[in-house]
Amino acid sequence: MSSSADTEPPPSLLTLPADVSIHVLAYLSLNDLYHLRMTSKRCHQFFEAHEEPIYHQAAIYHHFVQPQTSLEEAAHAHESWLGKVHDWKELCRRWLILERNWDGRGFVREGGLPPHDGSVFDFVIDEDQRTAISLSRRGGLTVRALEDGKLLWALSDQYVATTRCVFSNGFLVFMAKHSGIEIWRRTADVHTTTLRRYGEVVHTPVVAPAPGAVRDFQVQAGVYAPMQTDSDRGHFVPHAYVDTSQDIGPIRLFRVHYPLLAYVGFNALHDVAVVDITSGDVVWRVSAGQGRILGMPSHFTIAPAEGRIIMDIDLTHKYLAVCLHSAVVVYRIPASLTSEEATKLSTADSDAGEKPPDMLVLGDIDTPAARQTTAHLLMLAAGDRTEPNPVAIHGIPLPVWATPRGQDVLEKYDIVPPPLSAQHANMHALVPAGLPRSQPGFVRVRFSPDGKHLVAATAFGLLYFAWDFARVERGLQFSEITEYLLIDESLRDISWNSDPRRLAVRTARDDVFIITINSSFHGPRFPSSAGPNSSTTPSPRLTLTQDATVHRLLDFSNRKLVGRHRGQGAPSYGMQMTRTALWLVWNFALLSHAVTRHRARTNSERSFEPAPEDDDNFRGTVSGVGSVCFLEFTPGW
Repeated sequence: MSSSADTEPPPSLLTLPADVSIHVLAYLSLNDLYHLRMTSKRCHQFFEAHEEPIYHQAAIYHHFVQPQTSLEEAAHAHESWLGKVHDWKELCRRWLILERNWDGRGFVREGGLPPHDGSVFDFVIDEDQRTAISLSRRGGLTVRALEDGKLLWALSDQYVATTRCVFSNGFLVFMAKHSGIEIWRRTADVHTTTLRRYGEVVHTPVVAPAPGAVRDFQVQAGVYAPMQTDSDRGHFVPHAYVDTSQDIGPIRLFRVHYPLLAYVGFNALHDVAVVDITSGDVVWRVSAGQGRILGMPSHFTIAPAEGRIIMDIDLTHKYLAVCLHSAVVVYRIPASLTSEEATKLSTADSDAGEKPPDMLVLGDIDTPAARQTTAHLLMLAAGDRTEPNPVAIHGIPLPVWATPRGQDVLEKYDIVPPPLSAQHANMHALVPAGLPRSQPGFVRVRFSPDGKHLVAATAFGLLYFAWDFARVERGLQFSEITEYLLIDESLRDISWNSDPRRLAVRTARDDVFIITINSSFHGPRFPSSAGPNSSTTPSPRLTLTQDATVHRLLDFSNRKLVGRHRGQGAPSYGMQMTRTALWLVWNFALLSHAVTRHRARTNSERSFEPAPEDDDNFRGTVSGVGSVCFLEFTPGW
């Protein structure tokens, strides 16, 4: 006996040829597809029979992949979180859950690696090998497995001082004790032939007589480094050495974007040197503040030499950004230094006859107080107590303490424009004639992961977002392409590592804000003129005025403790945003206490431990203790 579902007439959509029906479904969102699938048994059967093309189109519709991208290419491009995906439906499911969790509408995982051998000063995450590379306040470098904190490799505190480290494309860079920069390479990559530079395979180590040749003390340190012998995971070998003792002296700042390393020394405070990390050779130099100014009014001038304090640097494969206290200066890197097909230049060739390059200058003719009045503001969003669907957590690969609801640990803010009166006001009149203007107070600069956009942070709590800043080279002013956001706390760090739409900002009081630009880009209502079968996927239009949100991390905030009890005022460094998590140096005991409070609320307990700031015994345990902690956004997979 047949059921009514078997005898019901098929929906008109299914009377069409299958390829036509599938094409029509390309215009539906995942939510629409889910409800259509549930309307009848015939629809369900049609979906079962054509699942791969339907969900491939859905992945394109939601801008998860480019139209020409295969499933294997998509999984390989995001191997750390899509590596085990074998069908388009699972890819769509994971991506949708991830975006929901980032937006605070799902669940998150909180946890961290217990501190070993003192407080963590700085760290980087190697997503490929799933390791945490950290530097201790006492000195020394360790590499630990993310899943259990197991020590994989280390350099002693006698060899590595308290310093910073950076990591790019398998190369680990840190300051040497001998007025130089050490470049080490992941052991697993040494014998590969896929990494090429100037058309040649990158060989490790660099050997004499090259100026960047590995030193004997590096080789000895590598030989005596404690390591796990069952595999080369997390292991490094010396690759090159940049000797700065006869040049700029000890290193102040450095950043890496493979294949280039930029650094600033104490003996040449205005100069930035650029090194090819594959060879250790210095290939370009630039003096901050020299060159033709682009992007600012003609009457704008760079601060005199004595006022050009370099606060930070960053670089992409095309541009170098130098953050001065008074302005951010962006230089275009010579194409010969980044092209894979170029002929290798000598240092003499790169310096000979060069005139100062043009400068794209992001500055401000308004005072910080005036700019604050015209910036976008944060407004606490109305509470959304929608209960997320319960999720089953299986096979957690990290030392997770808790899986709370996102809305319990992410305090949501909306970004609102300044009042119309402030937008139309003439703020220049606030500066008395004849008096020097206050400097913007820039402290940090970062490029977006795709290298198209720029953000700069100030000591006055302002973020300057310069969208598609290369337009300045074509004649635009920075004032025409820059938006401003007031966080209202002095800022000190930015992480913009993986997603052009999402970045993290840390304040001097250790509050952390996650800013999502155009949060509906992967949603069903993102405007696009391209059809579902277009050969390209549109880039997200980044602006603070369209669907931008901010979340403050509640469990990584303790305004009464930080500063006073953070190791005699020494700040914690290290913050890295990946596609699935935010990693940062935070106090292990404070996070543990926050998790305990969540559990108490979940269990409806009315009493639990006093707040840390009210417990004198607790205060004594947290001073200066920093660990690599995380907020992960994958629950539900």
